[in-house]
Amino acid sequence: MNRLGSKLFLSFLGMAVLTIIILWLVQAGIMKDSYLNNRVSEVESAISEAAGSDRVDLTAIKDRYNINLIQLNTDGSVRSTTQGMPLMGMVLRTSQAMIAGEMDGTVKLLEAGTGSGRYALLGLPVKDGSYLVAVFSLADVDAASGILREQLWLITVLLVAFSIILAIILTRKFVVPIRAVTGAAHELAAGNLDVRLPVPSKDEIGELTMALNDLSVQLHQTENLRKELIANVSHELRAPLAVIQGYAETVRDVTWPMEEKRTAQLDMIASESARLSKVVTDILDYSKLQAGVEKLNITSFPVRAALEQLKQKYEMAASARDLRIELNASEQEVRFDKGKFGQVMDNLLNNAISHADPATSIVILVTSGEKACRIAVQNDGPTIPPEEKDRIWERYYRAEKVGENRRVGTGLGLSIVKSILQKHDVAFGVFSENGRTAFWFDTLAVNGQ
Repeated sequence: MNRLGSKLFLSFLGMAVLTIIILWLVQAGIMKDSYLNNRVSEVESAISEAAGSDRVDLTAIKDRYNINLIQLNTDGSVRSTTQGMPLMGMVLRTSQAMIAGEMDGTVKLLEAGTGSGRYALLGLPVKDGSYLVAVFSLADVDAASGILREQLWLITVLLVAFSIILAIILTRKFVVPIRAVTGAAHELAAGNLDVRLPVPSKDEIGELTMALNDLSVQLHQTENLRKELIANVSHELRAPLAVIQGYAETVRDVTWPMEEKRTAQLDMIASESARLSKVVTDILDYSKLQAGVEKLNITSFPVRAALEQLKQKYEMAASARDLRIELNASEQEVRFDKGKFGQVMDNLLNNAISHADPATSIVILVTSGEKACRIAVQNDGPTIPPEEKDRIWERYYRAEKVGENRRVGTGLGLSIVKSILQKHDVAFGVFSENGRTAFWFDTLAVNGQ
């Protein structure tokens, strides 16, 4: 009884049984006397009409309503009767008893001998002072009731049969998809993330199936991300750790007395440590953004002042590659999470410095609009192929060929930019043609509120 199929089957069958019980109660309580009451009403109407007239024509009433009539005087003697009166003695005694009591239209039932059936007596006083009693057989009423009972038994048997069949069909219709979903859930729990189920319908079961399919897709994507994350993180961390370890051992065992070599090797250790720190920071930032654990702190701030600080921060890195950073911005105030703004610009400037041709300029351009302020970071360098413009925003995606003098990042910078800008619900994109590339994004202008 703990199985859903058994509960549904018994529920459907119980509804059918309840319907049958109601039918039998209606038959026993309401329909049982309906035919008799209709017949009595018809006869009562006929003799009421006759009793109110000056002359009673018993034969006409008999032929019209298929009843027998007997007219009695006030002392109970027979004044007249129709031919073929059944059970004359019993009818007469009962009629006289009705006169002795009160003849007010009350129906009296007579049980005849075996095979004769039942009869009913109904009497009313006539206008001339006599009494008129109608005697009519209830055989047709009893026959109709018997036929109805037989039909009800047949209906009961058919209802039970159809209920069982319908209960089985409906139980399978509901239980089979649920069992499939349960089986698929067990498959997912066992690690089979390629489970997909056909959607059987558009009802709640269909929605449950679609939700499980969506869960399977999401788990598959999460598993792929986990594998990709482990592979990339291990690769990114292995290189700087190997360099740090190698140079540290060299300094310890070989070059410690040689100041110039020791300094160069210690500088390399510091550089690789900084790169390792950048890898870890980018991974943590991206994970926080994807998990949604960080909330935005939207404030208003002057965009030019913020960009001036960033320009000064990256001038040394730019000059190391013979690059200049130019700023073209007005005193516009924007609304953005200031910390995230700096993070976006850090990644875009790092990206521009990594891919710009030497002896060129990196331009930070701010274009003020009525409601939005567009910020772009532009550099001269290799053009991004059209088929790669969407892929560059993917985590750990990097161009296959990077020039000898170009810096290699962690592969998460543009993914972090995309996540931050999507969280701010602003437009962003990249333009790259004829050796010039510009990454841009919009912010809300304060005067555009």
